[in-house]
Amino acid sequence: MIRLENIGKQNGRQIVFIEASAALQKGEKIGLVGPNGAGKTTLFRMITGQEQPD
Repeated sequence: MIRLENIGKQNGRQIVFIEASAALQKGEKIGLVGPNGAGKTTLFRMITGQEQPD
């Protein structure tokens, strides 16, 4: 299981996430869709520990 609770991330003046939360169960599949710069890669980096939330 992956659980994110109230994460926030800001790059300079750009706010990427404000109090974002999600929970994924084992075997569950999701898709992240959004324009360039929306924070998709940042979210995966935070999940894998490559980047820390603010």
